[in-house]
Amino acid sequence: MAKLKNAHALLIGVGADLPETVTDAKALYKILSDKEHGSYYKKNIKKLTGKKATRLGILKAFDDLLERTDEDSSVLLFYSGHGGMYSDNTFIKDEAKKKPEAENQKYFHLCPNDYDPNNYKNTWIKAEEIKYKISQLKSRRLIFFLDCCHAAGMTAGVSGLNSQPRRTNADGLAQNLDDGRGMTIVSACRAEQLSVILDGDKNSLFTKCMIEVLRGDAKYDASDPFVRIFEVVQYIFKKVPEIYPDQNPYANLQVFEDFVVSFASKLIDENADEAEIEALAEASNTPKKEPVTKFRETENSNSAILFVHGFSGDAENTFSEAPKLLMANEDMDGWDMFPLGYSGNIVPEMGKNIWACASDIKRNSDFLLTSIKNKFSKYKRIAIVAHDLGGIVAQQALLELEKHDLDRISHVLFFGTPSNGLPEIELKNFFTYSAEEKELKEGSPYMQRLRNAWNGKFQHKYPFKFKTIAATEDAYVPMSSSLEPFPKEFQEVVEADHFSLVQIDDINDDSYQLLLNSLMNKSFLNTFSNKEEINIALGEYNAVINSLLPNLKTLDSKGLERLMYALEGAGREDEVTKILEEHPLAKDNSKLLGILGERYKRQYLNSSSTEDLKKALKHYVEALKIAEEKQDYSQIYFHAINLAFLNLQQEDKAAMVSYADQAFEATEKDPFPSLWKLATLGELFLYKGDFEKSKDHYTKAASMADLRQKISIHANAYNAYVSLMQTDNPTDPFIKFLKLQFLT
Repeated sequence: MAKLKNAHALLIGVGADLPETVTDAKALYKILSDKEHGSYYKKNIKKLTGKKATRLGILKAFDDLLERTDEDSSVLLFYSGHGGMYSDNTFIKDEAKKKPEAENQKYFHLCPNDYDPNNYKNTWIKAEEIKYKISQLKSRRLIFFLDCCHAAGMTAGVSGLNSQPRRTNADGLAQNLDDGRGMTIVSACRAEQLSVILDGDKNSLFTKCMIEVLRGDAKYDASDPFVRIFEVVQYIFKKVPEIYPDQNPYANLQVFEDFVVSFASKLIDENADEAEIEALAEASNTPKKEPVTKFRETENSNSAILFVHGFSGDAENTFSEAPKLLMANEDMDGWDMFPLGYSGNIVPEMGKNIWACASDIKRNSDFLLTSIKNKFSKYKRIAIVAHDLGGIVAQQALLELEKHDLDRISHVLFFGTPSNGLPEIELKNFFTYSAEEKELKEGSPYMQRLRNAWNGKFQHKYPFKFKTIAATEDAYVPMSSSLEPFPKEFQEVVEADHFSLVQIDDINDDSYQLLLNSLMNKSFLNTFSNKEEINIALGEYNAVINSLLPNLKTLDSKGLERLMYALEGAGREDEVTKILEEHPLAKDNSKLLGILGERYKRQYLNSSSTEDLKKALKHYVEALKIAEEKQDYSQIYFHAINLAFLNLQQEDKAAMVSYADQAFEATEKDPFPSLWKLATLGELFLYKGDFEKSKDHYTKAASMADLRQKISIHANAYNAYVSLMQTDNPTDPFIKFLKLQFLT
């Protein structure tokens, strides 16, 4: 029988301590190349097993694949063997020097037949190497099957699960192999699961199901004999956990093309020639468009927004111009933005059950979960913006995130999400209402489990900024289902229908303003002009808070000081005040009392409240007294100059001069030209009317200060100058100087 003329395959079974991987690769080769029933010509299949599956052998096979394929080829890749994962901490023996888990980057590799853990650098194959080889292929009709989560030395039978697995994050490895061009990647199981062989079987369950679907066992219609990528994914995802519930495959979702990967020979005329088969295959291939995998990605950003779409289409179209409008707003500089969910190339028209049942929601939530853990691991702040069932996907993923990843979630917004499920009449608007779709029905066991798990985990106290938004004219999702599962303080209503709720085309759109205002930082950092720098700083603050706040009671004074500055920078000033007023370390610590004084000082500058001014003076006086007793000169001039500033604000210039002189004397006893000494001298000379010397010291201080420090220095300098000179004219030379040095 004629075959698919331009279909190619590379099949790798590593062997060594996993002889069953060789068996799997050979079995797959047999069904693909079978003379009577196979879909591939033998000349187009490269099989590497056992001692041939070395590092050099595998890399050369990819080079050979590049030579023999073109842009119209389809390429099936299969790897069965061990995968490996290591991290920044893997080779650090000193526990004290290891990074916190949130900052500990993960890296992935394959273990070829000649892999030697004692010579890993020369014998492993890093994921980046395979990704590069794949990116060189001209074709984008690619599917990669990974069966790399075996138990070491595992023998046939589920009893092999008792063996200890090598450390492999299977779905993380899959994501790290993705070259971002729309390749389909299917992994045998999720992180920390194992790929099993059932008693009596020769092949792994994953390979067994793969062989069945590629052979066309599930095809019965003679008018449609071809097996496409998404059929393969659906079959494997359904059959594997159906047979063995503790194994759940993983697949990426942003696919370039749902192309033909094989055919059911029983449904094709045995006399059909190559040209006929090729013509039929091409005719059955769906139209394709370039999948959008990112809206904006920059090198330095540590904050990301993930747009998770709903029933059909893709994030690019679902959210219309929203990503572009956000990118055009300078307040969003420093935020990268990505779409999440099925690409439009594999989403059928409305009415098919791509997003219609719990298994599809699980598939998408697994992808979101894995993306947060791996693809987006560098980001310290992640915002999730979800529409329709995308919100259910997000809820499922948030429930499964480990704490260090959940701590990175900064914002969650659900638009038109049926969090309480859908009444039957709304389901009929979307579906044919099959048994599977009843899982989404209001009050269904699935929806009840989701609500119970959500309420049990968060108890209406969310570790992220949260909003659930309903549309007034939503014909599909009742407002009650969008809003009622959550307290009123998190509810918003926008005048729109189900789709226009997120079809944002104008900055004046209510949904856009709600989205923007929810994402924007409201802390004192906003006085700085470079918003990208602000958002990067906020990402760093978020990481510090997540690391230190859970250990508040055991922090030393330095840790507590660092936490207070991070909370303040993140706009959580009320928490700073509460913690410092209650924490025992702050009672006799001049630095911590100074932070509390600064908190009330900033509050006074915003409110002009005499009560805030009194509290600021009280805490700075207490801090100064402790510093004097300890002869801590750096703390003396820090608190004294702030007391000079506060007395200027209440128009007591005599006290201002007295405290300024005390600050000056303390600077003379400190031999080090530190940041706060230079800032103090800048302010001192301002009080003395020597603006040139003031500028000189402020310029030096600005070159040493971080963002929060610059804003703090500017607040004193600007307000002191305005009080002394009785002008706030923005064209004043000194005011312009301060803005240029500290806010630009």
